[in-house]
Amino acid sequence: MLYDMDRVAEAERLARTYVWWQEPAVTLDDPRKLLCQILRLARPEDYVAAEEVWGREALRQVLLEARPGELDPKSDHFWRLRFGVAESPQAGGP
Repeated sequence: MLYDMDRVAEAERLARTYVWWQEPAVTLDDPRKLLCQILRLARPEDYVAAEEVWGREALRQVLLEARPGELDPKSDHFWRLRFGVAESPQAGGP
């Protein structure tokens, strides 16, 4: 479990890594884009870190609310299996 200071530092590191084109503070004001990027691109240890910082439910919500094109079909399929949610109608499978 991460302490508050560790959580902030980890959130900033993830923001710098996965939304590199803007300042971490801007990204963390609304982390939805960051969480989408993590579902698309993250290494396993970064996914675990994101889950410790924001929680499993936040990542699941981002998956369910992703707009077309925010997640590639392979990532969408993987995370839907991982979270146990139905395939999205626009995904059409892997």
